[in-house]
This record gives sequence, C-alpha cells and structure tokens, in this order.
Amino acid sequence: MSFQLFIYYSAVCGGWAALLAAAVVLGLGLTEIPNALLRTVLIGSLVGSFVGLAVGFVDGLLNDKPFDRLLRAGLCAVLGFLAGLIGSAIGQLLLEHLGLPLLFGWVLVGALLGASIGLFEVLRGLLGGDAATGWRKVYNGFLGGILGGLLGGIPFSLVQNWPTLSQAFPRSSLATCLVLLGLLIGLFIGLAQIILKEAWLRVDEGFRAGRELLLAKPETTIGRGEGCDLGLFGDHSIQRLHARILLHKNQYLLVHVADEGETFLNDTRVTRQPVALRSGDLIRIGKSVLQFGERPKKRT
Repeated sequence: MSFQLFIYYSAVCGGWAALLAAAVVLGLGLTEIPNALLRTVLIGSLVGSFVGLAVGFVDGLLNDKPFDRLLRAGLCAVLGFLAGLIGSAIGQLLLEHLGLPLLFGWVLVGALLGASIGLFEVLRGLLGGDAATGWRKVYNGFLGGILGGLLGGIPFSLVQNWPTLSQAFPRSSLATCLVLLGLLIGLFIGLAQIILKEAWLRVDEGFRAGRELLLAKPETTIGRGEGCDLGLFGDHSIQRLHARILLHKNQYLLVHVADEGETFLNDTRVTRQPVALRSGDLIRIGKSVLQFGERPKKRT
C-alpha cells in the first residue's frame, strides 16, 4: 500500500466506522437517555471504539503481518472505547460546569485515539527491548488526533449543544456530524504518521512495486517467507528470510542473513556485517529494488 492510499483509507474507514457507530446509537435510542452525562459517555465510547478499530486495522495494513493486524485492531478498539469514554465525559463536565463547548471533549477523544495507534508498537518494543520508535508514533498520532478532533468537533458546536440532542438534533444531522468527526480523526491520524515518519522502505521494482513500509520496529525482516515484514514473493532467487534492517543507536543498518542468494546496497554486495543506511540508498535483492528513506536528523 502506498502512503497516499494509507491516508485515504484511514479517512474513509474512520468515516464509515463513525457511521456504523451512529447507526448503533440511533438504533438503541441512546439519544433519548435523559441523563446528559450518561448519554454523552455512551455515544463517545461507541464512536471511540468503532473508529479506533477501523483506524487501527488500516494502520496494521501498512505495518503488520496478518495476525498482528488483528491484535493491533483489537487493542485500538479497546483503547478507543476508553478514549471515547474519558474524552466525552470530560467534555460534558466542562460544558455543564464551565460552559465550554463539547468541542473540547472531542479534541481529547481524538488525541487519545491518535496516541492509542502507537501503543501497539510501544508494547512490542518493550518486549523486544526498544520502545523509542513506538513512543514517537504515539506522539505523532496524538498530534494528528488533536487536529482531527478539533476540526471534527466543530460541526457539533455549529448545529446544537449536546444536552439537547434528543429534542433538537435531527437524526441525519447527528449521523453527519459523527461521520465528519470519524473521517477527520482518521484523516489527520494518518497524515501525522506519514508527514512525521522517521524511516521507510519503498519497492521501486519487483513484487507489487509502489508499496511502502514504515520502519516502526527495531528489526524489519525482508524475504520470500509469509512471516517477513516486507514479503517479496514469486522470486526464487530470494530466500525465505533474506535480509534484515536493524535500528541500533538511532542508526538503521542493513544485514544479509540468507545462506544463499545476495543482497546489494548501491551495487555493493552486503555480507553478514551490518552496513549503515542513508536516505536514498537502493537495496537490490533478487529482481526487487527497494529505496530506503529517512527524515533528516536534527544536529545537536
């Protein structure tokens, strides 16, 4: 999947997830609950869990193996539920006691949702010994979620205050506002990940050229095996586990690990001795050519 498609799917799936949440809200008659705080918390929790599930699954398409996608999506659904619960509750209390628009609650929901996308990497990094990349992703998602929640929450303030939803909010208006909220949260979480990405690979030639992979783990595997992070299928000159990219002391390294076959970096053969990667480097494995990209590092 290209990064452009990733951003598109993050937005579209976020919008569809919010629409499904709206259908559940209206189907269960949650807008008729007389207690404003309870009503807000239930709706916020549903929206958070549905959008978290959708955006987490899309994120997994860019970064994970099939089983990990399900784990990530499930974790994001649970964290999204908590984000919606906490954010909507705080937003409702600010509305009732300080007169602040519920927009602030949706900003908090978006921020917590965005942060939850990176927590899977944090947990995986803690198990593998390096969670720094995961924490950067948490930060990026947090920033994107803030902007998405801010812009997505504006329609609620324009149409009507939340406490009078059941009396003055047409069903179509509620669904429209929730869809815009989910779409914008998904859009800006995806945008933040791509704009603020640290390092990535792009397949220039070979199997499914145009694919892009964020390097979000301390170790990224490349090969013909189903379990590899970047699968290069259909080329028998590539071994099942052919090469690794390692993150060591803030430096990405390329290592050839297969007993057979060859790996080249800018036409120079790579051995089992790690070789430092620089942005723009070309990696050739079999008939595939991969380009390594990295954000410029700040000089200290």
